[in-house]
Formats: sequence, C-alpha cells, structure tokens
Amino acid sequence: MTGTWRWLSFALAAGVGAAAAALSFAPAEFVGYALAEATRGRVHLADVSGTLWNGRARVVVADHLGAIGEDRIVVPGFAIPGQLRWTIRALPLVVGLVEASIGIDSMPAPVRLSGVPTELRVGAGRLDLSSAQLAGLGSPWNTIQPAGALAMNWDALTIRDGVLDGRANIELRDVASAMTPVRPLGSYRIDVAGNGRDVTIALRTLSGALQLQGRGSWDRSAGLRFSADATAQGPQAQRLQSLLALIGRREGERTIIRIGG
Repeated sequence: MTGTWRWLSFALAAGVGAAAAALSFAPAEFVGYALAEATRGRVHLADVSGTLWNGRARVVVADHLGAIGEDRIVVPGFAIPGQLRWTIRALPLVVGLVEASIGIDSMPAPVRLSGVPTELRVGAGRLDLSSAQLAGLGSPWNTIQPAGALAMNWDALTIRDGVLDGRANIELRDVASAMTPVRPLGSYRIDVAGNGRDVTIALRTLSGALQLQGRGSWDRSAGLRFSADATAQGPQAQRLQSLLALIGRREGERTIIRIGG
C-alpha cells in the first residue's frame, strides 16, 4: 500500500509540474479573451505577443451597434496608440488573488492592479494621446468623426462585479471634425464618477465655438443614457449650422443630442 501511495504521489507531482509548465507558456491571447469578456466586447486586444504572465498588445476600443438574431454587430473601433505591456504574478493566483501591473506608451508610469477577480483595485494613473480618432465609437461619434488630443486622469479605482467605484476625467483638446472646416471646434471635459452601483457622466465646454453641455449615467441594466445641448457661438456660429443639423434634433437655437434611453 505504501508503494501504491508513493507512485500516486509521483504521478500527482508530475501532473502538477506539467500543468505549471504548460501555464508558464500559456499564450498572451488568454488576457485578450478575459478583457473582451469583461467589457462585453467593447475592448479587445490586437497584435498580441508574449505569454499570459508577460505580454504585449495593442488596445482596440469597439462599439456594439445592434444585433441580428443572436449575432451582435460590432464596428472595427479605434486603436489606442502605442503598445500595452503587462506583468502578472503567478503565485498570488494560486490563492485567488490578482497582482499585476500594466503600462502603455502613452502613460508616464505603469499602473498596479490588485484584489480578486470580483473586486479589482486599479492604481491612480494618467493617459495622454496627442491624437485620438473617435469615429469608431459609434453614434454620434461616427457622424461627427472627431479627432483631437486626449488626456485621461483617474484616482485609485475599484471595479466591483463590473461596476466602477471612483472618479476619472477626460479632456478632449482642440477637437476637429471632418464634417466642418471650422477648426478647432473647441476643447471639452468629461467627468466620470462611480459609486459602486451606477456611474454619472458630466460634459462641459472648456473653450471653443461649439458649446456642449450634458449629463448622463450608466448602469448594468439600462446601459448608457446621456443627453447634451449643443449651440454655436461667436463668428463661426453660422458656419456650424450644418454640423448642428447632423448631430441631433434642433429646438430653437439648441441642438439636443441623446444617446441611449
């Protein structure tokens, strides 16, 4: 009986060793699968290389446009400039913990991720893009075809069961559109705040001829609901009327933009 247990122990050790060896060479695509699943296909990875533990890829943001039967239609999206690089520690995963760091060329420093899969903590960080093409985000962005410099800052965040708890802001500077010769249209700030249940979104104009003011919210059941007012001011106001007619419903001097319910 002792001999049997010895052979079973050897077999178990060999199996664990083989599994560990296999995981050590697990492809980096596993991270892409997990990211696409967690974001419901809104974010995925391209040009992936390396392993599950140390990998590189490009980040692509896409948008669901609708569905035909059981198939979802997804626009190609846009790629964030630069390469994403990540490192995941293997040992904490044995006890169900996440210890990782991620960085991208447009970030001044990597960001630390920690916690458990159902409650992930993300360290504070910043992302700067000298040129962001936003047409791939779907309506109304695909109509306006905006481009400009983008800066994103966030405090330490918690993502609990897919819901955000924390604050972030996005600044779009010197925005231009292929639909109008007026350049720039303006600069704008989007403030995002999550309380662990839903997320509120506020848009305001920092400067420019195209004035945008809006508010909205996102939750897991209703998705994104957002409403904004657009007006044109200054000497370029008349030249912006055709763009205003494209992006929403006119009500007197205002154009109403609505996304979602």
